[in-house]
Amino acid sequence: MSIVDEVLKANDEYAATFGPRAELALPPARGFAILTCMDARLDPAKYAGLAEGDAHVIRNAGGRPATTRSGR
Repeated sequence: MSIVDEVLKANDEYAATFGPRAELALPPARGFAILTCMDARLDPAKYAGLAEGDAHVIRNAGGRPATTRSGR
């Protein structure tokens, strides 16, 4: 089985058991977001003690916000 097939199968199983999570409010329950590195070894829920629906998780290279300079 290819990785794509594995991911699609896992997604089907997750969707089938989503149940009460569908009732979670769209805004995060704890009212914040985490900006973290996209490193696949990191699991924000585990290292930040989060449950599904607690926070928005934004991942990018380096886990830092982009900066802009005035006048550009």
